[in-house]
Amino acid sequence: MHQSSVPGIILAAGSSRRMGENKLLLPFRGKPILQHVIDAAHNSSLAPLILVLGAEFKTVQSRIDSRSAVIVINHGFARGYGSSLKTGLEALDAPCAGAMFLLGDQPLVTVDTLEKLTAAFQKEPQRWVAPSWKGQRGNPVITPASWFDRVFALEGDTGPRKHLKDPAARLKLVEVEDEGVVFDIDSPEDYERLQR
Repeated sequence: MHQSSVPGIILAAGSSRRMGENKLLLPFRGKPILQHVIDAAHNSSLAPLILVLGAEFKTVQSRIDSRSAVIVINHGFARGYGSSLKTGLEALDAPCAGAMFLLGDQPLVTVDTLEKLTAAFQKEPQRWVAPSWKGQRGNPVITPASWFDRVFALEGDTGPRKHLKDPAARLKLVEVEDEGVVFDIDSPEDYERLQR
């Protein structure tokens, strides 16, 4: 049976206030942090790929290879995370069973992890899917299309966390051997840890 593909939406619009500079462009293993996320998504079965940019979008665009991703600009990025989720969903031009939201500051997440999450979702496309590493829930998260309306209703700097806790989400946790799912770069200390 042919499984319809799952779109990937890479969230990379934030202004990195805690970092003091654009964390997505900080170098890691010879390329910007964001490039690692784009490359993993590009090398996975996720399709189409949407890259949501916002803060300093012209600079970011000039420093990355967006690969197969369609770039969309969230001009309202200052309103917070919720606005980027909506911008990404609005860019989907065809119906889908659900979409994976990837964080632009998680450069260690592997293609294998993306494939495991996608496979789990395709088996049960009415459930939310998230990775788990050593008992910690991580990202990226797959949201079923039946919940898109509720994602559109999110306000401010809030992601879908409250929906994940809703018993109706029937969250399926997929255990992965990938610390990258719980490691995002929010502070200079995180970046130092990443370098090590």
